[in-house]
Amino acid sequence: MSVNEEQFTKVLSVLSESVRYRILSLIASKGELTAKDILSEFDFTQPTLSHHMACLTEAGLVNVERRGRFAYYSINKDTIDIVSSGIDSLKSGSKKFIKEKSVSDGESKELKKGKKKKKKDKNKKKKKD
Repeated sequence: MSVNEEQFTKVLSVLSESVRYRILSLIASKGELTAKDILSEFDFTQPTLSHHMACLTEAGLVNVERRGRFAYYSINKDTIDIVSSGIDSLKSGSKKFIKEKSVSDGESKELKKGKKKKKKDKNKKKKKD
């Protein structure tokens, strides 16, 4: 599975929680919000919001910018583009999304380097035995 496939499926799993999708939609409609702004729109506690925001941030859907005591949340448009491309590839029935994104993605190149390094480390261990 390519890096973008993994990110795509992770994002979809995060968005499968309807509250998270609603939070993301609210942020998208306003451009930028604080936790207090978001919390005022929902009927749950601050720790629950923190959990949902952590999920959205870890999936790369939301950017966080700290200014003084406050954290400002905004949409990460790059991740939204990846999700859109993935959905579009399903509509067209092509694997173009996966091939193009995984080849051009710098992160996937780094992962490949990491895999090669792990293989070399395993080979060294075998030689020692």
